[in-house]
Amino acid sequence: MKLLSFIVLLFFLCGNGQSYTRQWYTMDNGLPQNSIKDIVKDKYGFIWMSMEGWILRYDGSNFVQYKDFNLSNLSFGDFYGNIKNDSITVFNTSVQNVLLISQRRPYIVPFNNTLTADIPKDNRKYKRLFKNNITVRYADFVDSYFVQLKTGTYYFENNSIIYVDRKNKQQTKLNLGFSKNRLKRLFVHGENIFIADPGNKKILQLYKGKYSYVEAPSVYTDPETKIYWQQITGQVFMIHHGKIYRSQFSGEKLNLSYLLEYKNIDKEISGAMFYDEASRKLYIGSSINGLKILSLSDFSVSKKNLPYQDEVCYAALPFGENSVLTQEGIRYYNNKSERLYKAPQSYDKRYIFQDDSGNLVYRENNSIHVRYKNTGFTKYDSVTFGRKEIDGLYKDKGMYMASVSDRNKFYLYIFNHDNFKKTERIIPCEDNIDAVLNYNEDLLYLGGSNGVCVFSLSQNRIIERIGQRLPVKQIIKTKDGNIWLTTYNQGIYLLKDHKAVRIPLDKNNFLANAHHILEDKNSNLWVSSNNGLFKVNKTNLLQSLKTPQEPVTYYRYTKEHGFLNNEFNGSADPDANILDDGQFVFPSMEGFVFFLPQNVKTYFPSLHDLYIERAKVDGKMIRLKDELLLQCGYKNAEIYIDIPYYANLENIYLQAKLIGDENSQWINIKNDRTFRLFTIEPGKYQLLVRFLSSETGKFVYKSIPIKVEAYFYQTLFFKILALGLIILILVIGIKVRTRFLKLKNKVLKNTLIHRDKELQETNNKLKSESDYQKKLVESISHDITTPVKFIALLSQELAQSDDAKTQKKYFDSIYKTSEQLYKFTLSLKEYTELYKQQNTTESNYQIYDLIETKKLLFEEIAGQKNTFIYNFCDHHLTTKINKNILLAIFHNLIDNAVKNTSNGEIIITSASSERHMEISIADTGSGMSAHQRIYYSELFKKKGGEHLIFKNYGLGLHMVIQLMMKINGEMTFYENIPKGTLIKIHITL
Repeated sequence: MKLLSFIVLLFFLCGNGQSYTRQWYTMDNGLPQNSIKDIVKDKYGFIWMSMEGWILRYDGSNFVQYKDFNLSNLSFGDFYGNIKNDSITVFNTSVQNVLLISQRRPYIVPFNNTLTADIPKDNRKYKRLFKNNITVRYADFVDSYFVQLKTGTYYFENNSIIYVDRKNKQQTKLNLGFSKNRLKRLFVHGENIFIADPGNKKILQLYKGKYSYVEAPSVYTDPETKIYWQQITGQVFMIHHGKIYRSQFSGEKLNLSYLLEYKNIDKEISGAMFYDEASRKLYIGSSINGLKILSLSDFSVSKKNLPYQDEVCYAALPFGENSVLTQEGIRYYNNKSERLYKAPQSYDKRYIFQDDSGNLVYRENNSIHVRYKNTGFTKYDSVTFGRKEIDGLYKDKGMYMASVSDRNKFYLYIFNHDNFKKTERIIPCEDNIDAVLNYNEDLLYLGGSNGVCVFSLSQNRIIERIGQRLPVKQIIKTKDGNIWLTTYNQGIYLLKDHKAVRIPLDKNNFLANAHHILEDKNSNLWVSSNNGLFKVNKTNLLQSLKTPQEPVTYYRYTKEHGFLNNEFNGSADPDANILDDGQFVFPSMEGFVFFLPQNVKTYFPSLHDLYIERAKVDGKMIRLKDELLLQCGYKNAEIYIDIPYYANLENIYLQAKLIGDENSQWINIKNDRTFRLFTIEPGKYQLLVRFLSSETGKFVYKSIPIKVEAYFYQTLFFKILALGLIILILVIGIKVRTRFLKLKNKVLKNTLIHRDKELQETNNKLKSESDYQKKLVESISHDITTPVKFIALLSQELAQSDDAKTQKKYFDSIYKTSEQLYKFTLSLKEYTELYKQQNTTESNYQIYDLIETKKLLFEEIAGQKNTFIYNFCDHHLTTKINKNILLAIFHNLIDNAVKNTSNGEIIITSASSERHMEISIADTGSGMSAHQRIYYSELFKKKGGEHLIFKNYGLGLHMVIQLMMKINGEMTFYENIPKGTLIKIHITL
């Protein structure tokens, strides 16, 4: 029973990989009807199909329908003609009208006699054969079927074959006892006609009026074989039990080449077949089921095909020359799979390697499993690490490692060779470890959620951190020594000069989730991702980092190329393999993808495969010649970019832009291959189209002029006319203005009254200025009061003192204060004329000297109150601002500080920059109240002296504010900590 179960299991496992992909077009997704009569490809690369009422042109993405023909019968049949001469014709079923397909479009042409027989008319019915397939019926009412070749024509009648030479019209009769039913097995190669004879297992060959029998593979003469032949394409297919072969005649021998197996073809009635060698696609047109396109694939997908088990693949090991092995015991070849040992379905598929003895080592249920090769992998041992969690297993250059986590702590265990119970070294890490690269004997590259750490084994420490905050998925070293990083959602990076350099992504950003990179022998990089497999030339990629102007061009392979699922898998080790026979293997969500990179083709259009000759303007189709002319008032235009390309359009980077438009930029052309142009300004433009023509990244460009007509009011004539009208209006306006001035004189009388009012207001302002001057005089008196009062007090103290030393001290103070007061009074004239003076002088002077002058005036007064004045201003700070204005400002501020400070200090400092100067006066006196600081700050913000409303806080500060406004300075008030007031003067130099 166990043996039977195992045999059944092997039956499920043995399955062929996909050899082709299929596209199916019907009336539901692009075809006007489901009946296709014939298929041909023209010299420009477009594929044409005939059907009931329509002729279709296919370019790989879109069907262009042609049906508006002035014909009474639109039931089109087979194609014939000469492809190289750009002459493809098709008749309707009545054989009364003919369409000529040339220059990429069909025309109605006059009927000719190309279908008539070469022998004289004898009231018999003749019919020419263009094609032979399983749907052809050879009717009895047709007396003779004939096949025209370059050298002559063969006529097939009951019991005879007649050959008519094209040049001399000589007739040769071949008495072969030929029956018209044998025409079902007729096909042509060049000038040779072959007719298979299943009964006698022979093939009749006709060549220039002579016949012979030739040997051929048994498929030709098998009664079950269906034959398809089309004369215009020269293609012959043999269909045998669903397998499709191409027949070829070379070296006087018939031979077959296998294309693919399409089992349903025996059940479908095929009206037409065509194989496109350039794109490796087989087109099958059905009379009832539309069009099927079978694309031969360079990729093979291998699955295990077990019931109730998924096909999700991750890590696998190369096993033998042409297969890989997973920890479930499944061995995958490119076209089948088999089980080597019995194991349950694993949900932990991400890590596996072989030790030096060939034993399998993998992670399962948070333990390390070792399956022994000498037992056929049927027996295994397990190694655990207590409650620590095993995150990953790695083997690189003979070093065995495991990443282990313990709560929020992470470690890398390095084992004693393949003894997993003995660790040689435990490396603590700050972050999780997702990738390990043994760079050389000393350095380990450890990748995790915070970039790459370079660990030195000799120094036993991390010596470098690269790409911090990068969530590293894989670290790959290519054969040139470069190190590449794939990341989670952040793309691909190259380690260069100890930095992580980001590689440009594809235009859809699918490579943001790249998994692994393999390099082939031609220096191409193959990158798996969550959405397709990418190919890029490494040399071009590295060069793009130096010249980033042009985009990096990636070639993307998808399900269209033979995958079962576009999503590949990573975050495993190993998550890609190169086998001994050269095959690359990548795991996907549905099986392993096998391929030989040198056999995988890339498809690019040729240099001349782009045509811009159709457009639709406001819903009307037009044909373009040399340019596109858009009339004024058009709403929208669609310009069709015709390019026969039968692969993924994204891979050729088809783009277009409108030159002449200020906002012009490259626009990606979608599968409809249409450039949409909405309303633009009148003028001349160029539509520039480009596409990628090779893997080298070379673009091919093509352009077409576009002219947008203008409305009459947008023309140059109209602008000149409008300018003339403007000049005429100006002349008339001048005359009107002259008359207006005369009337204005009358208005001047009323204006005088208005002026009187203004003069009255000016007079009021002058009166206000006079009042302010009075206040200014009071301020001057206020400024003198302090030193005079001080002298009076000292004189009183002097009169009451008998001590000689004290008297001397008082005399000195009186002398010094009187001297400074005298100097102050000398400048009273300038003081009263401050508002009439200029803000600046011609020469510089030092701020320190001004402060020192006022310090000497108030030093003795402050000394009597046990207060010290410090001048800490910069000795090199100079200015050209009017000295008298600054002296008045400093005098008042120092005076207020001395009045309100006892047993303290007054500190004057300065600060400056290239454009500004700041003077700070800080005292430790009684200080200003918060209400006063707010009042003076608000007062200072009011520009213009006419708006000042004085309160009884002291006249001096009001004057200072007025003077600060005069020199465009500012002043701010602060509370000095711990007590007192801090005033800052801000002056622009």
